[in-house]
Amino acid sequence: MKGLLWKDCLTIRKKYGLPRLVLDLAILAALLVVLEGTGALVVSLLLVPLEVTSMVISLTSFDETWKWDKYAAALPVSQAEIVKSRYAFALLMALVGFVVALAANLIAQAAFGAGRLGTCLLVAVASFFLTLLVLAVLFPSNYRLGVNAGVAVMILFLVAILALWFWARVTEYGWLVWAAAHASLLPWLGCGVVAVLFVLSYALSVSLFRRKFR
Repeated sequence: MKGLLWKDCLTIRKKYGLPRLVLDLAILAALLVVLEGTGALVVSLLLVPLEVTSMVISLTSFDETWKWDKYAAALPVSQAEIVKSRYAFALLMALVGFVVALAANLIAQAAFGAGRLGTCLLVAVASFFLTLLVLAVLFPSNYRLGVNAGVAVMILFLVAILALWFWARVTEYGWLVWAAAHASLLPWLGCGVVAVLFVLSYALSVSLFRRKFR
């Protein structure tokens, strides 16, 4: 399984490379400068989940192009380990995204006074679990319907986030979003639910992968 995980890391490194990293950092810096205090929210709740999702979709696209699943099924590893390695890679990228989100939040807090340190940490944690939630839907969709389903999930996520943002900004019900973010127990309860969904998503993905090569 370590070899499979390393294969995914090398594939992403070859596809993205230094130019993509520089571009992502430039976009991050531009968002923080142009949007000031709200730039960190855009990075945390939109850019980070989309970036991790796009990496997983890229790997799925390569798998379909190279017929990797058929080759992997013939390797001396279990089908569960094949799926687990992809989930492990996604979890690793989500952790990297958490660090990026936390750094963006701390920069915004230091430069623009955007929230307190506790809020910075809470938004970074929210970014991490939001990424896991998208992945929990993305993986079974990919294993069942292929890369096109993953693209549809990413688009739906983008539409949902933008709609929620617009709803919170222009309607009288925006305070509900604020209350949910600042409630003492509700965010952590949501994180627990997402963690359970991520585990269930893994079990479902293993089942779908086994069914494909039954």
